[in-house]
Amino acid sequence: MVCRNRVRGFTLVELLVVIAIIGILIALLLPAVQAAREAARRSQCTNNLKQLALAVHNYVDTYNVFPAKKQGTSQGGCDNCNGQFGSGLMRLLPYIEQQALFDQWSSSQNYGGTSFAPFGPCPWGPHEGANATAYMPYRQQVNTLLCPSDGNGPGKGALDYGRNNYLFCVGDSLTQATNNSSTNPRGIFGNYGSKITFALITDGTSNTLLLSEHLVGTPAQMILRGTVHTAGTGVETSPATCLTYVSTTDPRVYNTASVTSWVGVRWAHGSTSHIGFNTALPPNNPSCGSTNNDDSSGGPFPPTSNHPGGVNCAMADASVRFISETINAGNTAAAPATSGASNYGVWGALGTKEGGETVNDF
Repeated sequence: MVCRNRVRGFTLVELLVVIAIIGILIALLLPAVQAAREAARRSQCTNNLKQLALAVHNYVDTYNVFPAKKQGTSQGGCDNCNGQFGSGLMRLLPYIEQQALFDQWSSSQNYGGTSFAPFGPCPWGPHEGANATAYMPYRQQVNTLLCPSDGNGPGKGALDYGRNNYLFCVGDSLTQATNNSSTNPRGIFGNYGSKITFALITDGTSNTLLLSEHLVGTPAQMILRGTVHTAGTGVETSPATCLTYVSTTDPRVYNTASVTSWVGVRWAHGSTSHIGFNTALPPNNPSCGSTNNDDSSGGPFPPTSNHPGGVNCAMADASVRFISETINAGNTAAAPATSGASNYGVWGALGTKEGGETVNDF
């Protein structure tokens, strides 16, 4: 008699149990993997801000003043000058290992048979996009200016302007006229002939914001990305007015399709609406402009990010802090102060360089 060993296979029930266990393990593991990836991206974003903050310090060491957020040449005509819209980000290029690109921008160039004076043309108009005479330095992408948590950052087309996720702090001011002042702005960064020094930061460099971040704008109605450009003048006198443009059924979107993608899509453009933020509404709140003109529009422009719960910020001492989106913002229905302490709580106080506020915990 021959004995045969019988090989027993899996039953259908056993197979389903194994599949279910594997599915549970994957479900448990996936959030941990995603959290680890976001932690790495947030760390890289922190490092980028640290590098930019040190670049600002090196600029100050060289010129004895902070770089203007917006300044440049104005000898007439947008082909022959940049209309004093030259971005402060471009002035930091030599200090973030981009000397060659700065040399292009700061010297005479010729593209498509058109000659450009040093510091280029206005950062808009006929010399952009698919035009054969597009000004090439404006198209270049500097990776240090991109936060890896923003999936839209690397999506720049070959003919688009370079993008940026990082912004200059203009304080708690809401009007573009104040933000663009060449006198003494509420925040660290002014325009044109501003002469801000460390000596003017009397609130303390560790208590004063220097830089933060914003997701690259898209034409969508998403709160974190769009800017309402038909909000009216009320947003310059009461930042809380901007909150009325949020959908009552979905707090992630605006209740109007009148949005535009100013922030982060033109790193060469020095206006607040492109490379600046103010400290009225807290981080990750909506942005609203008083007009559809990206230079003259004022209103709340808070920083935003994909980091859970808040944004990264560089302080004037070059340290980097994570600021919660629930930070105290005082009375956001109030008009912005023109001197002294901010009306916008701890958040507003961090934006002012000489408001006289005491900030102990944020």
